[in-house]
Amino acid sequence: MNGVIIAINIPLGVLIAETPDHRCVQLTFLSRVDAQVGDELDGDWDALGPQTVSNVTRGTDLQLKLRATDLPRAEAVGSVTVV
Repeated sequence: MNGVIIAINIPLGVLIAETPDHRCVQLTFLSRVDAQVGDELDGDWDALGPQTVSNVTRGTDLQLKLRATDLPRAEAVGSVTVV
């Protein structure tokens, strides 16, 4: 399923993607990630754990770990913010 990156924190190694049905998912980096807000990702948002996610916008694959699904947008974005 596709999702669009709505928040990313490179130093923390985490990003948030929002699906067309407004589900937010939290993913952590397992390797170097070349991505930014607005990039479209294609992955299996129902399978927790490590997976290869396609960055459709950049034409690359990312090694990520799906940590959480069905997060409210505010909670998801807050999880990548450093105060």
